[in-house]
Amino acid sequence: MTDDNQNEDQAARLPLAGLRVVDISNVFSLPYAAGLLTDLGAEVIKVEGPGRIDTTRGGNFSSMYADNEPGEDPWNRTAAYNLLNRGKKSITLDLRQPAGQEVLRDLIGVSDILAENFTPRVMRGWGLDYPNAIKLNPNLIMLSCSGYGRVGPYASYPGQATTMEATHGLTHITGYRGEVPMKAGQSFVDFLASWALVMGTTLGVRYLNRFGKGVWIDVAMYQLGCYMVSDSILDWEANGRMSERIGNRHPWLAPRGCYRCAGDDDWCVLSIHDDEEWAGLCRTIGKPELAGD
Repeated sequence: MTDDNQNEDQAARLPLAGLRVVDISNVFSLPYAAGLLTDLGAEVIKVEGPGRIDTTRGGNFSSMYADNEPGEDPWNRTAAYNLLNRGKKSITLDLRQPAGQEVLRDLIGVSDILAENFTPRVMRGWGLDYPNAIKLNPNLIMLSCSGYGRVGPYASYPGQATTMEATHGLTHITGYRGEVPMKAGQSFVDFLASWALVMGTTLGVRYLNRFGKGVWIDVAMYQLGCYMVSDSILDWEANGRMSERIGNRHPWLAPRGCYRCAGDDDWCVLSIHDDEEWAGLCRTIGKPELAGD
């Protein structure tokens, strides 16, 4: 067997092999999810407009390039864009024009999955929201990702993970004791949305195989963020207790934290769950007698 044949055989055994995804999403959450779908074997076609290229091709995302060289076409060489859109095919369509929308409709008709992360008004305006999209393809699995979902007072608001961490309360409980609220890393909720969308896709495929029809996977990043702080929300609802920022500490595990070690900028991260682990730590640091103190 040649290397090419072997690679094709391996690709055919991937769980999503044979499925086609039309990806009209932008920036991070859904493009990253669609990139993961290529890892799982799906054929993903990335759609961009001539006047609206993906944000990760430039701007704040243009600080890193392959081999640290922008080259003559830096918009094709940004690390973020190539990471998020790995494995995808590409097509340029002006979806503001009827002709571009017609080509998109043709693609939807011969594809398995449609992925979009516009605010709800956009797909409705094009007549491509889920009730209309399944008229083109009754077996369609549609992936939607927005800031605040399709209904409710915030539904029309655009959203991004960077600011959403404050709206759902994550920044309130992130930070050091007695200090100001802080972000939790970079675009934390984008990752939550990406993973939810990938799992939603696999469940959608299972649903299609079992019931013979498509399904709509609708992910709201705000709701995912609330889920991640649900223990704090429930503590307030049930006990009237407001969560506080405690840095690297833990409400009931100790010792726990990031501790300075001997040497230049050397650190050790510990999380001790019970007496047995505490005794093991004491032995490791040469102070077994501390376990009985």
